[in-house]
Amino acid sequence: MGKGAYIALAMCLVAVGMIAFITLLTPRQTTEPVEDNTPVVQADPGPTAPVNKPEVVEVVPAPAETPPAPEPEEIPEPEDLVPTVVSPLDGTTVTVFSMTELLYDETMADWRTHNGMDIQAGEGDAVKTAADGVVKSVEKDELMGVTVVIEHAGGYTTQYSSLQEDPPVAVDQQVKAGEIIGYVGSTAAAESSMGPHLHFSVSKDGQVIDPREYVK
Repeated sequence: MGKGAYIALAMCLVAVGMIAFITLLTPRQTTEPVEDNTPVVQADPGPTAPVNKPEVVEVVPAPAETPPAPEPEEIPEPEDLVPTVVSPLDGTTVTVFSMTELLYDETMADWRTHNGMDIQAGEGDAVKTAADGVVKSVEKDELMGVTVVIEHAGGYTTQYSSLQEDPPVAVDQQVKAGEIIGYVGSTAAAESSMGPHLHFSVSKDGQVIDPREYVK
């Protein structure tokens, strides 16, 4: 081996030794994480206000007031529902109602209509009002004699003619069904041939009707 080779080998060994020495002197770096000591400031949220939940109020309906019990109504009897109508006189019907056919009138000696019914009875027999009502008139008619007219409910009017003088009722007097309002006489000049009798007629709303439709 030549001298130059020994010199080169010696330089290589010196270089290796210096590298090894430097390596030993260089501190080893660790890979441990660097601790961050920066203080972390946390915001103070402050006192937390309590959350008030809405109070559930149970609504209890007030008890309904019990209405006062109605007073028992008096139930009318069946007969009270229909106006009481009675026959004005017990006697014999001698002339009937006729407004469509002419009847012969012996007193007047002619044929004419007849707006009522003639009931023959004894002189002085009591004549009764057919139904409750108010006396409308008491007068002496030239043809029909002493006459009493009574107004009733429902637009009815009854007329009682050929009565004796001075009947026991007055105008505006209230009368009940069956109450005496006069007495059988012979005062009707247009029916004098019949003797003592009652001429009885009925009107409904101003129109004459057959008395037999009113008095059953």
